[in-house]
Amino acid sequence: MLRINQTIIKISKTLYCTKAASKSSLYSHTVLLPKTKVPLRLEPQKLVQRDKDIYKTAAFDSLYYLQKEQLKGPTFILHDGPPYANGKPHMGHAINKILKDVILRYKILNKTKVDFVPGWDCHGLPIELKALSNSNNINALDIRSKAREFADKTVKQQKGTFMSWGVIGDWKNHYETKNINYITNQLQQFFNLYEKGFIYRDIKPIYWSPTSRTALAEAELEYNEQHVSPSVYIRIKIKDIPNVPNFHDKRVYAVIWTTTPWTLPSNQAICYNNKLSYCVIKKPDPNDKDLYIIATDLLESFCKETNCEYQLLGVHSGDMLDKATYYHPIYNDNISNFLHSDHATSSKGTGLVHTAPAHGPDDFLVGHKYKMPIIDLVNDEGCYLLDAGEYLANKFVLTEGNDTVLKLLSKDVLHLGKIEHSYPYDWRTKQPVIIKASKQWFIDTEQIKNKAVELLDNIKIIPEERSDIYKKTLVNQILKRPYWCISRQRKWGVPIPVFYNVESGETLLNKNVIDHLCDKLQKNGTDFWWKLSTKDLLPKQYAATYELFNKSQDIFDIWFDSGISWSNVLPDCQVADLYLEGVDQFTGWFQASLMTSVAIRNQAPYKAIYVHGFAVDKDGIKMSKSLGNVVDPIDVVEGKKGQKPYGVDTLRWWVACHANHVTSAPVSSNMLNQAKDEVQKIRSSMRFCLGALNNYEYNENDSENLLLIDKYMLHCIWDYFNKTKMHIESYNFQRINTTLLPFLTNQVSALYFTAIKDRLYCEPEQSSSRRSAQYVLLQLFNIVTRSVGGILPHLVEELYASFQQKTTDTFFTGPKIDANPQWNDSNVEKIMELVLQIRSDIYKCDDLTNSPLFDLTLEMDKTNYQLLMSVGNEDEIEDQLKDIFQVAKACVKDSIVQSGFQIKLSKSTKKSCPRCRLMQSEIEDTLCLRCKNAYSFHGREMAKEGAELEKIFSTITFRANFQQFLLELKDVIAPDDRKIMKLVYYSMDSLESFN
Repeated sequence: MLRINQTIIKISKTLYCTKAASKSSLYSHTVLLPKTKVPLRLEPQKLVQRDKDIYKTAAFDSLYYLQKEQLKGPTFILHDGPPYANGKPHMGHAINKILKDVILRYKILNKTKVDFVPGWDCHGLPIELKALSNSNNINALDIRSKAREFADKTVKQQKGTFMSWGVIGDWKNHYETKNINYITNQLQQFFNLYEKGFIYRDIKPIYWSPTSRTALAEAELEYNEQHVSPSVYIRIKIKDIPNVPNFHDKRVYAVIWTTTPWTLPSNQAICYNNKLSYCVIKKPDPNDKDLYIIATDLLESFCKETNCEYQLLGVHSGDMLDKATYYHPIYNDNISNFLHSDHATSSKGTGLVHTAPAHGPDDFLVGHKYKMPIIDLVNDEGCYLLDAGEYLANKFVLTEGNDTVLKLLSKDVLHLGKIEHSYPYDWRTKQPVIIKASKQWFIDTEQIKNKAVELLDNIKIIPEERSDIYKKTLVNQILKRPYWCISRQRKWGVPIPVFYNVESGETLLNKNVIDHLCDKLQKNGTDFWWKLSTKDLLPKQYAATYELFNKSQDIFDIWFDSGISWSNVLPDCQVADLYLEGVDQFTGWFQASLMTSVAIRNQAPYKAIYVHGFAVDKDGIKMSKSLGNVVDPIDVVEGKKGQKPYGVDTLRWWVACHANHVTSAPVSSNMLNQAKDEVQKIRSSMRFCLGALNNYEYNENDSENLLLIDKYMLHCIWDYFNKTKMHIESYNFQRINTTLLPFLTNQVSALYFTAIKDRLYCEPEQSSSRRSAQYVLLQLFNIVTRSVGGILPHLVEELYASFQQKTTDTFFTGPKIDANPQWNDSNVEKIMELVLQIRSDIYKCDDLTNSPLFDLTLEMDKTNYQLLMSVGNEDEIEDQLKDIFQVAKACVKDSIVQSGFQIKLSKSTKKSCPRCRLMQSEIEDTLCLRCKNAYSFHGREMAKEGAELEKIFSTITFRANFQQFLLELKDVIAPDDRKIMKLVYYSMDSLESFN
């Protein structure tokens, strides 16, 4: 015997114990209420478990590989910019990885094959510093071992978190910049660039971090807007001005302005601009015979800044300084020249520029032009060398060094102040950097930049509204970059694979050497450069002369590591359809990838760039541990003490709809709660669809009996589909939110769901009017879940698991869903514009408190009347309007002359039907005509089961003891649970007689 479940026992007990059940409950078993296993809401902890369960049951980990096998046609390639393998995942990771996944999932829903190989940037100083955290006195191999261990741990943690967020990709074959095959390719690409003449070694001024003791690229800097530097005007004594003979017997000084007095010991020239005019001035004191030269345009600002008055003695063209010489400000025995340069301007300072080729790019270009030697008096720790003089030696240039130089020049300092300005800092140590000359490896960007800028014309930049600004930014950065320093002086990285002749310093690098080194790398692992001696690293042909060579001690810049990722990861070195990263990557990965790709294969590595903003706190402030304003995405998903979990989909919805197409994305509990509520709205609406579609078997013929409101809903679905399709294709995911929620609230829930509930609940199960509503709900479910599927994969898979009309096991393996163009019906839209205007006016009526209790008389002009009657005959349209307007009765009349319509409401004289609860019954507590027919139909459907029940009851001795009754009932019933439910309902009247 089949066990009677607890639900049936409770229902039976209620029926048995209630002598007089309410009339409406007598017919509740005939009302077809929505039925689904999907709960309306999920408790927070159940939500977390749901996410984990869906990941397994919907096979998120195999979706990427499944689509690779099953989908045909062109592949959409999204190349992953490698996050840094340093620390736990943060909100920036969430924005980046989730946006990428949203795009990939929408492509799959559109039946487009995708290629996405996640990666990690594993080298660099932050990781090396972690390895050195306990000791600075460990050898290179130990440093590399500890750094590798830390990077491996971080990659594992980040990978697990990204996957738990539902991010799909080729996780089995992810790339790491520290892996053997990646490094092998990197060495080969380096030689490729070297062979093409793009790479060279030279002494140049570069950004140098004294705290990290290594060169830095522009992308490794951050600018401190509150940095304070000395602002000093200094006079430098002129030896001779041949073009102004009457100055020969006078003390004449050039006035220079600088914020880096520590660079004055390396001064080699003073630059002027022959396009400017210069004036000769003196102090008003008649006893002061000293003369000063300054750009005429800057005299006023100079006087104001120094708070001194000067007399103007004369004005000369810049040519007057041609062939002029001066005494070095520190080393007075040294005589240097005035030189023309366009970088001497009248925008600030004095128009005379102190020039030290070792400490500035413009200075270096001047030195290069005039063939000056590079004099660098600063060591790698940022301290003066002994060559600077014993009074400066070993002093740190930015502190004691500045002070000492100013003390030495005290008699020549005309004014000393301070300036707060933007200054470059090491992005890792958060300490100021300096510019100093150093022998490094460079990529000659001058050969690449023009082609790179030309190719950018065909690159799409998203978001479109900032495309011009972003493109201009990238172009300007490329054009102003004179060279790219790719060498670093650390241990944790990829070695620059060259050897130097110990006598001449010449470089040994050729294809034979590179091929041999790649072979050693494959056989000995990524530590090969540090494990093996120079003799072992060199090919056999150098066995007899290996002692003449030293191996390089430099490693590659991490931006070169990641900048050639396209050559390692993209299938057959194709061009990626999309790069998607933060706005900071214009100086980083976007640029590095472009420059290497243009140099190696003369084309851009990407067709489009998608730029996203940064996560900030509720006040728009950058998140920082020291400020205590960090929002942890793991806590958002899984919760923490005092904070309930939001689940993965709320995080994803926030990213796509609130952190997309913005330069900064505020995240707060209020915003997360808003995102949670929006997801719940979607869940509730789609759950209603599922429940109403219970036992519905799709038949295209159901579309032939659509009512006006059904046709209008399909028209709205078509409109919604096309809008969201456009938003998805343009990556405007935030507009899905602003399109969907009003659609669900106003058109779906408030209008359509309300209008069809009577049909769904009270019409016979297979009636054409009920099935037409179900047909529309099926289309609604398909289109809405498709529109949010890329953003809310866990929710749509949960819904899809209970979707009886599904054709595949999982949502993302299902067929492509499109809106039928035939749903677009402008005539229906026109009719409904009138209907909705009437509906709006009805709801504005002051005497309307409960519309189902009122009859509506609608008097219309001929034009509007005919428009309504185009739907069908008068009875049909009135019946449909009754449901749309939610009134007891609707009566339409062609009875007014003036244009428009008039509304008349009156209390209905009919009674509430105990089954449908509408004011349709002639006699109180009796069924309306529609419900009598429906109930009769329902009874006929159950006739066979009823006959069986009568037999059963005839065998039972009825007793007052309810428990005994159930036991006897259990002994004779053996149908399934659903059948028991029907039988118990059908026997309601008999059970009521038991007392």
